[in-house]
Amino acid sequence: MELTPEQLARIETNRKQAMERRKAAEQQSEAAPKPKERLRASKMTTGYYEYNLSTMRDTRAGFIEEDQPATSPEKRRKVLALEEIPYDPDDDSLKCEECGTIDLDVAYLKVFKTKVCKPCIEKIPDKYSLLTKTEAKDDYLLTDGELRDRDLFPVWEKPNPHKSTWNNMLLYLRRDLEQFAVKKWGGLEALDREFERREEEKQRRKEKKYKRSVADLRRRTRADEWEKQRRERLQLESEHEHTFESTGDGEQKCSSCGLEIEVEEF
Repeated sequence: MELTPEQLARIETNRKQAMERRKAAEQQSEAAPKPKERLRASKMTTGYYEYNLSTMRDTRAGFIEEDQPATSPEKRRKVLALEEIPYDPDDDSLKCEECGTIDLDVAYLKVFKTKVCKPCIEKIPDKYSLLTKTEAKDDYLLTDGELRDRDLFPVWEKPNPHKSTWNNMLLYLRRDLEQFAVKKWGGLEALDREFERREEEKQRRKEKKYKRSVADLRRRTRADEWEKQRRERLQLESEHEHTFESTGDGEQKCSSCGLEIEVEEF
């Protein structure tokens, strides 16, 4: 059966329209973002999954974790970089408080608002040295709540040098700590007296604990000694051969341990 020219023309038109729709669909699929590939189970068993190791990192904790997107919130506390703190290097009024030089330490100026140069920091450590949180609590008897107050103490927060996964290291300026400690305790002499009082109290608690442990040891030693004597006595009684002597009236008594028994005479 032969087709008419009209039928052939209609077939050709439909073919061209189908090709155009297919081409448009392919262009649209290429422009659309590709969905993230899901882990697919192996054909051999459903308990095994194929991982794309190029998109994962080793967390060194016994498992492999996929890379998180860059927009995910950071869990650890953010360390404020020195470049993010405002600072005007062209300000002529910025001079060292000790020697008057304009060559200031930028970190001290930005973080602690202290105008001092590096040579003066090294020359006067009693004033410009940096202390950790633990050292601040031990040297000036300050509490965690006081050290967390940023209005009282500016703090330089740096990554922990011992381990990157630990909390950030907090550094305080000794001058700020000493000024606050003088106001809190009424002077450095009062601070020394409070420090000595706490040391004496700590020593008393240590001695009390030592005496309590010694008394407990003595008590346990006496109990062990008594238990040992009791066991020896029981063992002696079990191995002892009685030597009975008649005391009259049908009674006999061991001459060694004093055990008395009744006997019947026939």
